[in-house]
Amino acid sequence: MSNEIKFRATASDGSGRAHADLMNPHYCEWLQFLEGSQSWSAAQIAEYQLEQLRKVVLHSYENCPANRSIFDRESITPADIKSLDDVEKLPFVTKEDLRDRLEEFSCPWPDRKYVTTGGSTGIPFGFYQDDIAFSRELASKAHQYHRIGWKEGDRQLVLRGLPIQTTDHMMYVPEFEELRCSSYHLTPADMETFYLRALEFGPKWLRCYPSSGYIFARFLDERRWKIPSIEGVLCASENLYEFQRELLQKVFGPNVFSHYGHYELAVLAGYCEHVAAYHVLPQYGYAELLDSQGKRVRTPGGMGEIVATSFLMYATPMIRYRTRDYAVFKSSVCSECGRPYEVWDRIEGRLQEFVVTRTGRLISMTAINMHDTTFDCVRQFQFHQTERGRITLNYVPRPGCNDSGLAFMRSRVVEKLGSDVTLSLRPVEEIPLTARGKHRFLIQELPVEFHDE
Repeated sequence: MSNEIKFRATASDGSGRAHADLMNPHYCEWLQFLEGSQSWSAAQIAEYQLEQLRKVVLHSYENCPANRSIFDRESITPADIKSLDDVEKLPFVTKEDLRDRLEEFSCPWPDRKYVTTGGSTGIPFGFYQDDIAFSRELASKAHQYHRIGWKEGDRQLVLRGLPIQTTDHMMYVPEFEELRCSSYHLTPADMETFYLRALEFGPKWLRCYPSSGYIFARFLDERRWKIPSIEGVLCASENLYEFQRELLQKVFGPNVFSHYGHYELAVLAGYCEHVAAYHVLPQYGYAELLDSQGKRVRTPGGMGEIVATSFLMYATPMIRYRTRDYAVFKSSVCSECGRPYEVWDRIEGRLQEFVVTRTGRLISMTAINMHDTTFDCVRQFQFHQTERGRITLNYVPRPGCNDSGLAFMRSRVVEKLGSDVTLSLRPVEEIPLTARGKHRFLIQELPVEFHDE
């Protein structure tokens, strides 16, 4: 490790405690690569992306039966990829493809692990991921955070989807210098406890879902309370709306950062140090914004679906993966930071949704996106709420779905929701689409006090 990385490995409180991620050589190696390559020219980036694109396409053709059969059917060979524009010759891969034919779209790979995601679309599926890919994912996010002054070892107050079972719904994690607070318990009494503990802990950063951070910020703002040690906010996993960013800046200061990514590790985009717009990280993967006709969106203000090819994923390659998330194109280079990265003005997918419990807690549905086998017995699912403290989980069963699988799914969801929500399961033949052709994670028919966009 370089001297810079060694310095970052120690906690900011002077304890000398090593930050867990910086004990991972794969993390450190990728972090140094990203920091060294962020000054690349557009030509250097294009050269690297073409090299990586050809590499992953060749790998998938030689090792993944489904990709080979599709390429052969379309009369495409890896040798046909001679420029980045040739990516358009490749077929799309959908969530349904991976859900229904996972083994054919995957290959033997060292230390691969089965993980799952439901994402914001309500279509659960699993795939294989390896430790090196996930280490590079963590380093890629850290590299983006470095732009605004964050460093490993800084103390953090974390308000994300963590089911913390302690009496105060908090947990200190020393290996990451994190005070984790349950985003399932955003009642005034709990948030006052979080606030008082944060004053003692002295976090430098707040890491949160935008929805959870907004609720906490509004609670503090109404009482004119401050956490003086916090220098910035790191938002992820949901779309950050302007009204939320304004309140977060009012309560915690101007340094509010957001990034877009997902568990499939196909695309990552985050703010730069100057502009509140998403800069697509070109070393991570190759991203396209495609309109309804499948054409590349290159006009500022134009919206398209995010389609991405991962340079990290080899156990289950993600090639022209359709995310079903949408973004608005801004430019091909940032005029402020100078990086020749594609810039998205905003992300239009992942609309924030909340469940209202009997006791008035608000639970962000992002937290229900479990990375295990919870939803393996269903093809799709969608939550529907019409009454406070009650929610229905509509699901389309998969072949072989049985009482045991449904009982496990129920227990895991109940664990996430808590005792002040009554859950009902309802089998359905299909989940209706929105006018845009997307699956909504939650149909919420109740007014939500803090959801005032």
